[in-house]
Amino acid sequence: MQIREDRVAKDGQGLELGNADEGAVAALDFVSQEWLGFGKRFADFIAAADAEEKCPMLPLVAASLFLSMYSPEGHAAATRHLARAQQMTAGASPREFAWLGAIEFWVEGDTDRSLQQFRRIVAEWPRDLLAGKLAQLLAFNRGEAETLLDVGEKLLAANPDNRFVWGMYAFGLEECNRLDEAEAAARKGLALDRNDPWAHHAIAHCLEARGHMVEGVAFLNSMSDTWSDCNSFMQTHNWWHLALFLIDLDRTEEALALHDERVWGVWKEFCEDQANAVSLLARLELRGVDVGGRWADLATYLKPRLHEHLSAFHDVHYLYGLARAGERSAVIEMLASLEDRAARAKPFERELWADCVVPLAHGLAAHAAGDMPAAARLMGQAMPHLRCLGGSIAQRALFGAIHLDALSRAGWNDAALAILQADEHERPGVASTKRALAALYHRIGRTEQALAAEYQAEQLARHYREAANRTGEAA
Repeated sequence: MQIREDRVAKDGQGLELGNADEGAVAALDFVSQEWLGFGKRFADFIAAADAEEKCPMLPLVAASLFLSMYSPEGHAAATRHLARAQQMTAGASPREFAWLGAIEFWVEGDTDRSLQQFRRIVAEWPRDLLAGKLAQLLAFNRGEAETLLDVGEKLLAANPDNRFVWGMYAFGLEECNRLDEAEAAARKGLALDRNDPWAHHAIAHCLEARGHMVEGVAFLNSMSDTWSDCNSFMQTHNWWHLALFLIDLDRTEEALALHDERVWGVWKEFCEDQANAVSLLARLELRGVDVGGRWADLATYLKPRLHEHLSAFHDVHYLYGLARAGERSAVIEMLASLEDRAARAKPFERELWADCVVPLAHGLAAHAAGDMPAAARLMGQAMPHLRCLGGSIAQRALFGAIHLDALSRAGWNDAALAILQADEHERPGVASTKRALAALYHRIGRTEQALAAEYQAEQLARHYREAANRTGEAA
């Protein structure tokens, strides 16, 4: 028995691999580091997975890579890799059979059971960092912040010296609003190695949630030299976070330039890059910026995606981008398709598709068309269910901002005031929130409070300019 154990191949994390030669082990170790570091050198691994004939983990990991692209082409490629893995199970380890089940569920569209399977892998083999990454991805896409954190805690307990794990743990803490702990954890990871874009990302979330925009700009700029080797999502998304700080600092021209130079154009066909662009253009417009013909360029890449429905989070971004581009027929077609998807939802999906996506999509379309009462009413129906849409707190804030705009422009003053006051309490250093409050106070005849809010906005704007001058940045 001891002889057999000595001959079992193991990867760099000490995990057993069925029928793996040295080349398969090396390929898996490479792709694990590349994925956890948000690299972009996956072509050689995919080629190795295509050529593999014995070790099922290579095609299984390849399948998960393609599934995370959330595209029909990616799903087709994942299905092909899964079929190959199913033919390589002789001699597979229990962990590999668990991976097989998780990928089978995911390919079938049962992300609930896929997530539970990956969570089981993490519980039994907490050194499996890729399983942990996928568990967190699936939890993130379902809006399950507590699951995100639970997975991070289990990984950290078994891998306290791994820099990537600290960033994964930190993001779970941040999404559970444990901001101080989250930032401390991310900085522990950076103390091990500053070249971890996910830790940068977690810190950006913490600073954004507190309204620490000046610090956010300085931090992300100080780390941006490490992003050139990242894949398009991580590279564009961290620049997107920098743009959010700039918008809140009233530096909208710089944020628009970041859209053009860093956020949009790296991989225009990729869903994550499209979502970043939609979100950034929408936020800029909400601050009064004319984005010109940029919606039309984006719509070219959104129109083929009307009926995909592989990710509800992406779907509503596509819908709003098309609506802002004036693609009326595409919007009507996509709304009908979303209603059909909701009618076919599995029991665990009904809140997402029926209670959230359908009214949210119709509300977004109404907002883009200028029908603010309808937008306020429809989006209001979706807001209590928004968490199940997935995405981060910062990403979902886009829909809250559009809803607030609809409420304000529809004259629903009491509802708009309650939201603005809550926003000011959470992030008191944002001048645009003070200005919006001032305008609303004037509208409802609360002149003294309006003048106070205007004064506070002016003081904050002055602080922004002074901070930019101190750091040598353009104001």
